[in-house]
Amino acid sequence: MPDWWHSFITFLGEWGIPLKVVLIVLIGLALNIVLRILLNRTVSGVVRGVKSKQSVDETQELSAVGSHLNQRAVQRTRTLGTFGRNVITVVVLTGTVLLILLQFNINVAALLTSAGFVAAGLAFGAQNLVKDLLNGIFIVFEDQIGIGDLVTIGAIDGTVENVGLRITQVRADDGTLWFIRNGEILTLGNKSQGWGKAIIDITVSATEDLEVVEEAMLESAKELLNSQQFARRVTGQPEVLGLQSLYGDRATMRLTVRTRPEAQFAVQRELRARIKQRFGKLGIQLADQQPTYPGGSA
Repeated sequence: MPDWWHSFITFLGEWGIPLKVVLIVLIGLALNIVLRILLNRTVSGVVRGVKSKQSVDETQELSAVGSHLNQRAVQRTRTLGTFGRNVITVVVLTGTVLLILLQFNINVAALLTSAGFVAAGLAFGAQNLVKDLLNGIFIVFEDQIGIGDLVTIGAIDGTVENVGLRITQVRADDGTLWFIRNGEILTLGNKSQGWGKAIIDITVSATEDLEVVEEAMLESAKELLNSQQFARRVTGQPEVLGLQSLYGDRATMRLTVRTRPEAQFAVQRELRARIKQRFGKLGIQLADQQPTYPGGSA
């Protein structure tokens, strides 16, 4: 046997286990990277496919429902991609640790059994963690929220930036990034699913002809529906619900129109501007901030 071969065998005998451990770690890192790349490519492919379909149909009149479903598919795909990356990391890391333990002749089966008993004993102290993880899984797979959704969680309003196994991140309008434990999400409102409704309350002087006021509000809404900028944001016909309240010399009329998700806020702002402009042309007076009464003010 050549000397170099004998030296190599001796080297493997002395350093075999450390080398195997290093090799397992490298394989684990490589596997994690490859799986993440495949997942990212799958997510990007789905997103590109949906966007490409929307681009082709830009010159056509798309239904609001179909467009919303495409947008929802993009959001859900991105959310599942983020969630999947977390799962890949946990699974690969666990497998790597178990393989390393096997190299030191540690009885993994017995260790897992012992870990089961330990976990059961620690379960009482780790209830919040288990609750966070389980709730996070249900939130993702039940499509309660997705990345990019406009949500209300408790007293927090904002846009979802990340949905993890334990924490959901929501960016508020003022830029604050909120970290919310999934187990603490008991009440959740999602403004990005289904449809929205723009609600406009206009208060005019009680002496105004309310039929004229109603007609002016409807004409303003119909004008908005026919505009190129807002035509695809609105999915229903405007409806004046009538007199909402009568207080002193103030009369409040309400107009509603069904919109695509998240579009209700922009529609509300534009409708208020158009209604005010039309009221100015017709000479309809908006009410003062405080109601007045004969002989004095309230």
